[in-house]
Amino acid sequence: MNETDLKDKLRKQLRKLSAWCFSPVQTGMGQSGVPDIIACVPYTITPEDVGKTLGLFIGIEAKMDNNVPTPLQEQQLTGIREAHGKALVATGKKVRGLPYKVVEWRK
Repeated sequence: MNETDLKDKLRKQLRKLSAWCFSPVQTGMGQSGVPDIIACVPYTITPEDVGKTLGLFIGIEAKMDNNVPTPLQEQQLTGIREAHGKALVATGKKVRGLPYKVVEWRK
């Protein structure tokens, strides 16, 4: 088995868990050290989790003013939401409201 086969098996297992996942393409222009697979896995809080800090998966599609996401971008945002992550489209007009939206989601 090579690394590609391993990644395929991992993505298959994640999908069985109803996760939304993808593998970012490293071009040298983005963030270094990003993991091979990014996923949002639905998770039910248990009594052991009470009082702990858990992460909130957020997907943001940036669009200028009146531009709208493509059908493929909408499909990805929907996948994140279906995995119980948070997804939104941010326009130039909505950037200042983003921190308030995140605070709302954290409640």
